[in-house]
Amino acid sequence: MRIHTLIVGPIDTNCYIVEDEASKKAMIIDPGEEAGKILSHLKNLQLKIEAIVITHGHFDHIGALDAVQAETGAAVLEPADGQKVSIGSLSFTVIHTPGHSHESLCLYSEKEGVLFSGDTLFAGTWGRTDLPFSSEEEMRISLRKLLALPPDTKVYPGHGRPTTIGKEQGLLKELC
Repeated sequence: MRIHTLIVGPIDTNCYIVEDEASKKAMIIDPGEEAGKILSHLKNLQLKIEAIVITHGHFDHIGALDAVQAETGAAVLEPADGQKVSIGSLSFTVIHTPGHSHESLCLYSEKEGVLFSGDTLFAGTWGRTDLPFSSEEEMRISLRKLLALPPDTKVYPGHGRPTTIGKEQGLLKELC
């Protein structure tokens, strides 16, 4: 698996292109803004984009969705909790993580030891719960789910730098 990170939009959203190197198939996670930048990067990579996954519906995670979907023809997935998302030989399990928003989700690959956390978990903090349709209690429940993952799980958040579950365990235990 190769992960390409593009930082897009006015609040530096992480847009991920997740590539199965063997098949050259890929998915996009959170095409937040700057469709031209994303599409240019895709053209350079010469990948077949099979799916687009949105971790939640806030503007900074969906701003380029329509343009990127129209150009790639990729399916926009609206996966449910526990559902599997497969791209080439890569497989991810959807973890419903409400709190930041009621529809928030994470994608977890046990085999690769990787979690795409959207705005649920960041390096050193968690997603805001002071927005409409957010909930601190739901966030606590969601973070407990993530705390159960192996400590060496690499976390790719919706904003900021990657971290691991292990690095965030103290923080998670404090909130939960």
